[in-house]
Amino acid sequence: MSTNVMDGRDARGHRALIWLYPVLIVFTLVLVVLQTLPLVLPIGPMYWDVLVYYDAIGRIANGQWPAIDFFAPVGPGEYFLAAFSDFLFPQANPVLLTQWIWLPVTVPVMALILWDVAGRQGGRAAFWLLAPWMLFTALPYNVVDFYPYPGTDAFGIYNRHGAHLIYLVAVTVLFVRGPVLQTVLLSVLLLALAFCKITAFLAAGPILLFGLVLGRIRLSTAVTTALVCVGVTGIAELTTGLVVPYVQDIIVLASQNTDALLPRFLTAASLHFNVFGAGGVLAIVLLIAALAGHAAARGRADGNPVARMIDADWFWVGLLLLCGLFYETQNTGSQAFLMVWPALLAILLRPRSGYGRFGTAIVVLVGLTVLPNVSTVLHKAARALAVAPGYVALDAPDLGPLGRVSAKDVFVTRAERIRQVYIDRRETFEDIAEKGILPSFLLFSDPDYQYLLLQEMQGVTEAIKSYELRNRRRFETILSLDFANPFPYILNRKGTRYVSIGADPNRAVPELDGQARDAVAETDLVLLPTCPTHHARNVLLEHYAPALGGHERITLTPCYDAFILPRTP
Repeated sequence: MSTNVMDGRDARGHRALIWLYPVLIVFTLVLVVLQTLPLVLPIGPMYWDVLVYYDAIGRIANGQWPAIDFFAPVGPGEYFLAAFSDFLFPQANPVLLTQWIWLPVTVPVMALILWDVAGRQGGRAAFWLLAPWMLFTALPYNVVDFYPYPGTDAFGIYNRHGAHLIYLVAVTVLFVRGPVLQTVLLSVLLLALAFCKITAFLAAGPILLFGLVLGRIRLSTAVTTALVCVGVTGIAELTTGLVVPYVQDIIVLASQNTDALLPRFLTAASLHFNVFGAGGVLAIVLLIAALAGHAAARGRADGNPVARMIDADWFWVGLLLLCGLFYETQNTGSQAFLMVWPALLAILLRPRSGYGRFGTAIVVLVGLTVLPNVSTVLHKAARALAVAPGYVALDAPDLGPLGRVSAKDVFVTRAERIRQVYIDRRETFEDIAEKGILPSFLLFSDPDYQYLLLQEMQGVTEAIKSYELRNRRRFETILSLDFANPFPYILNRKGTRYVSIGADPNRAVPELDGQARDAVAETDLVLLPTCPTHHARNVLLEHYAPALGGHERITLTPCYDAFILPRTP
């Protein structure tokens, strides 16, 4: 009889896959098609985060490797996948391209998860694991507003990637039961996390640890997964020499980010109190329901003594909330709490009567935990879609896909007017920079700042080409003393080796060693943006100044100075 029941359940699961797989395939094809179109999207706060990827794409196209040839703020997997996607979709909008670079990994992982979950628990459970992944994968929006006007979020794209991968880890631990399949999934996901962003790898650690302790991951699965990961990493190091430099970069980054952890937890908790607060109350109510003896809220009836005691809803909700909060201390504003959804779904799949008089309160609290992030992302996407037709597209043909942005007319006007102020009142902004402050606390989030940044990149690109034509020379290596340096990509030149991309001088610029100093000293063209002069740009100039003694400083455009290496005789 049990065999017949199992066969029936398998049959229902296979019927579910008949419609689940087409949903996944259509979703993937839609994202692929969108990357073939030259779409223009409203510019959002800190758009320059996406320029960092294109700095890496340009470098990789010229034979450089992250960690080996340049210092990167996150894992090399991010940039290799971005370069691969740019090769496939050279006309894709940068925000969409970078948002979806992990699809070659996450789509097969999700397909395998659907196979296992649909076969064992039915199509309903499988679909509701698929749906949130599709939503948060498709839409390039964070769950925290960094600016009140609509736009697309290019900020912290790699943070969202980490959140998506951790979500799949949580699904694998809580829902996948096939030991072989679980081994395959965890091996792929752990390697992906390690080469995506190390803090995401660390945030997934407690999920895996308690999955093993509570018997959701077999010891044989854990050992095999560890051996696979170590083996693949070892092969990568032996064949490419990439792993050791990457680990060294992680150590450097950790040493430069030594702020006290408690304030970061408080900041993350306050920013996400709508989710963290409701989820915390939910965990408490679930614990009370378990102590009251309600069957659905108690620990497992089988397994080891620890599993029988704590392998329950309250524990997993609480653990995933804490993992999400930890991840947010390093990556404020991404989609970290997506990882809580598998534990919430497990609650919703059980009969409400199993929670006794707490059932209604639990369902309401689940809704309060889920809805804020979902509604925020949908709202931001709807606003951007609604306003996009009326926005002014940037005219920057030399930037290629990087210039496919638009902005509200008032921001375009402000960018034009403030540019002249930056030029005429340069001394004023230099005085502000010397005091270590910005002209506006939200300067880097201002759409007009990001829009003007791209406009001036177009202008200086034209100026570089004109200078080369007049002087009959070609600048083979280019460095920009700014957060992002997309000029190697834009001009198809080489970027200066051994320097940082994503050059935040407060947290991601290593000391100028001899190797980097020599590389900067041999750079043909070093650009210094001056509209406006601000503290971070001045710090970068001071940082690299010891290597620029042999360069000649000129004014290339009203908004760009240049350090030009004299011709060699």
